[in-house]
Amino acid sequence: MRIAICDDNRETLSRLSGSVAEYFAERTDQVGEISSFGSARELLEAIEKKKFDVYFLDVVIPEINGMELGRIIRSSDERAVIVYITVSREYAFEAFGIHAFQYLQKPVGREELWETLDRILFWIDKMGNSRICVRTREGLVNINLEDIVYVENVSRCAVYVMKSGEQVTSVCNRGSFEESVSFLNRENGFVQPHKSYFVNMQFIRTFGPKSISLDNGAQIAVSRKRFSDTKRTYLEFLANRRELL
Repeated sequence: MRIAICDDNRETLSRLSGSVAEYFAERTDQVGEISSFGSARELLEAIEKKKFDVYFLDVVIPEINGMELGRIIRSSDERAVIVYITVSREYAFEAFGIHAFQYLQKPVGREELWETLDRILFWIDKMGNSRICVRTREGLVNINLEDIVYVENVSRCAVYVMKSGEQVTSVCNRGSFEESVSFLNRENGFVQPHKSYFVNMQFIRTFGPKSISLDNGAQIAVSRKRFSDTKRTYLEFLANRRELL
């Protein structure tokens, strides 16, 4: 796993890099390649040559702050794990908009950092191994659960809208829509805000009283009777990822 740590404070940078290295030294089942950067521009130059799986970013750094750096990373890599580290929580809401995995306050303790790395490994493993097979008129299509933005019931067919913009349409269902995509009820990352939709919560941009806005611009209706359950499920999802509202 490739890890990039960016902080303009040399002492903090050295301490974080050392603690992450110690973590992987004890995890014989995992290999971590750690790269340290003292500025945002150094990191951006490195990204041009290779991408990283995980980014630990200081928020307050010269020239390009951590939030803007996160947006640049996210624009070209939706799967990257971004963890913000700073002395203040004032940017927490902004970090949420970038889909940060976690927001840690300085000084970051070894136990908290290692716990975060445990959760990152679990998240990457879970997302990397979740695939489903959809039966379409053209044949069987394999897709990754993490790439599904939402699923819609259209004329008794399940339409999978992917983050790439592609749509995969299943053959028409004899049973109900819920039965045809029942496996999504077992996935912690999905919620059903309306009888005709299942939504991947990692792509939710805003949650309103009547609709959900997604990263791809789609507006998904939230039915009145499902609003409370949907909101609770979404808040639990955020809590599990330690997203801060």
